[in-house]
Amino acid sequence: MIRSKFSRIAVGAALAVALSSFALAPAAAEATPTITWDAPTAITDGATYVFGAVPAAPTCSATDALSAPVPCTVTGYGTAVGSYTLTASAAGTDSPATISYTVSGWTLKGFYRPVKMDKVNKVKGGSTVPLKFKVYVGTEKVKSKTAVTSVTSQLVSCTDFSALADPVALPSIGKGRTLRYYDGAFRQNWKTPKVAKVTTTVTKAVKRGKKTVTVTKKVRTTVAACYVVSATTEDGSSLSAQFQLR
Repeated sequence: MIRSKFSRIAVGAALAVALSSFALAPAAAEATPTITWDAPTAITDGATYVFGAVPAAPTCSATDALSAPVPCTVTGYGTAVGSYTLTASAAGTDSPATISYTVSGWTLKGFYRPVKMDKVNKVKGGSTVPLKFKVYVGTEKVKSKTAVTSVTSQLVSCTDFSALADPVALPSIGKGRTLRYYDGAFRQNWKTPKVAKVTTTVTKAVKRGKKTVTVTKKVRTTVAACYVVSATTEDGSSLSAQFQLR
C-alpha cells in the first residue's frame, strides 16, 4: 500500500517534469516565402536605359517552407524618363526583392545658326527665322518626324521672360514652315509675328525769334514683343531659344 502510494507520487513528479519541458521549448519560427525573379530578367539592377529602349517588366515567383507556390507580384515598373524601383512581393514576407534602374532622356542639339542659344535673339517682326536642330537616342541620330511632338512659340515678358500666354504650335502653312528632316537635321521656319506700333503725340515749346511757340509732333514707336521658341520630343526632352521682336 505504501509502496503503491510512493509509486504514484514518483510517476506524477516525472509527468510534471516532462510537461514543463514541453512548455519551455520555444516554438519553431514560421519560415517566410522565398522570392526569385523569373528568368530571363532583362532589367539589370543599377542599369540605365534610354527612353524607348526599356526592357519589358519582369515577373517573379515565390514558394513557402514546403516549396508550395505563393502568389508573387511586381510593382514599380515605368518607361518614362526618371528613376524606378521594381518590388517583388509575396504574402507573408516583409523582405521583398528589389531592382532599381533609370530611364534617361534623348539628346537634343541646336538650335543652330543663325539662332543664338546663349543670348536673346533680336529680330525684325514679320521676318522668318530658320530653326534647325538634331535629336539623338544614345548615339543614334533620329530621323523620323514622329519623334518631334511639337515646335511652339510662347509670348513672354521682355523683362524676365515669364509666360504671358500658352505655347502655340508654329504655323505649318507656307514654304518651309512644315517640319522636315534633311541634310542631317530637323528644320522648320518660324514666321515671326509683326510687332505693334503705337503713335504718341509729343508737345514741346520752341523759341522762334522773340516768341515761344508750341510745336506738336506725332511719333510712331514699335512695341517690343518677346517669345520663347521650343522644340519638344517624344520623351519629354526639349530645347528653347529666346527672341525679341522689334
